[in-house]
Amino acid sequence: MHDQDVQVFCVPHAGGTSGAFRRWNSRIGPGLTVVPLELAGRGPRARDAFSPTVPAAVTDLVEQMESKRNGAPFVLFGHCMGAVIAFEMARHLRRTGAEEPVLLVVSGRNPPYLPNEWSQKVAPLPDDELFAELQSVGGVPAGLSRAMAGAFMPVFRADQTMVRSYSVGGTDPLIGPPVLALAGDDDFMTSDDLLPQWADYTEGSCTLRKLPGNHYFVYNWPAEVGGFITEQLGSVLGTEASR
Repeated sequence: MHDQDVQVFCVPHAGGTSGAFRRWNSRIGPGLTVVPLELAGRGPRARDAFSPTVPAAVTDLVEQMESKRNGAPFVLFGHCMGAVIAFEMARHLRRTGAEEPVLLVVSGRNPPYLPNEWSQKVAPLPDDELFAELQSVGGVPAGLSRAMAGAFMPVFRADQTMVRSYSVGGTDPLIGPPVLALAGDDDFMTSDDLLPQWADYTEGSCTLRKLPGNHYFVYNWPAEVGGFITEQLGSVLGTEASR
């Protein structure tokens, strides 16, 4: 039995910051501690150069994660772009022989071999039109007007450039932990037919759970997400996770 909470290391969506998870610790439930990870080029890391590729982001965030570990089992969580990065973090840990997460939670993302078609469609748009598209899918931070979005748009575009260059490179290595795939019931960026294919990338099980909402649904349901995680950890860790 571990005296420390299970840590849930969280990677946000494209254009997002660690602030997306700011209120989760008070809502996610007992036995879990949310630890947001901050990608370069935003928030307190605004002066750091953007990661040019997903592998570069993975190396950066694994180092950040390891510096925050409490010694207990841990979970990796990512939403949309963050799901791809969290998945590749799990692969990196397996490839290097490091301790692996006990669970990978992927939210708002079809399996990694598929590109995000919406992202490809909006990439060439000028800033005003891109901002409007983001607003239409709920991807603009609350209260942020177009006039105030000068710092936000370069972050989003840099993230989109990074993820568009990503290729999963086959199914090897498979990750060890089970996968929990989350989707909004009104999210046009995911497909009920495709989400189960996350099972092809793990030696463990793959479980699908849906919640109300559009693409950014997950940020409205921290308690429910915590319940799903605790349920999965009960299977993986037994009574240790549900103390």
